[in-house]
Amino acid sequence: MNKTENTSALLRHARWLRRGVLASAVACLLVTALALLWPTPFPGVAATLDEGGLPWEWAALTAALLAVLTSWALLELARMLGRLQSSALFSSAVTRHFRRFASRLLAVGLLNALLPPLLQAALAWHAARPGPLRLDFGGGDLLVLLMGATFFLVARLFDEAARLEEDSHSIV
Repeated sequence: MNKTENTSALLRHARWLRRGVLASAVACLLVTALALLWPTPFPGVAATLDEGGLPWEWAALTAALLAVLTSWALLELARMLGRLQSSALFSSAVTRHFRRFASRLLAVGLLNALLPPLLQAALAWHAARPGPLRLDFGGGDLLVLLMGATFFLVARLFDEAARLEEDSHSIV
C-alpha cells in the first residue's frame, strides 16, 4: 500500500468510527432518558437507574448530567474525526477537538466517582444525620480517568506532529 492508499483507508475508517461515535452519543442519551422517564417500556425490557444510596431524584439528576457530559464528549470526538483530511491529518483543529474530548471524558470520570458521595454527604449534613459516607471507586472509574489522561498525552503528540509537519513543509 502506498501513502495515498493508507491515508484513504485511514479516512474511511475515521468516517465509520465517527458514525459509531455519533450513534453512541445518541444511545447514551436515549437509554438514560428511558431509565428516567419510562423504566419498563416493554415486558422483559427495562433500563434501570442505580441509585447508589441517593434519593431517586438526586440519582436521576446525576445520571442525566453524566449522560449529557458523556454525549458532549463523544460529540467532540466525532467532530475531531470529521476534521480529519488527507491534506492535514495533524491540524490544530483536530488536536483542539481531541483535547476537548479528553477533558470532557476526564470530567465524566471525576464526576461519576465524586458526585454521588458528595451529594450523600450534603444531604446527610442538611438532614443533620451524619453517618458513614460510601465512596465507590471501581475499575471502570479508574479506566475512564486513565484514558482521559492518556488522551491528553495523545493530543500533545498530535501538537508535536503538526509542528513537525509544518516544519517539513517550510523547509521544502
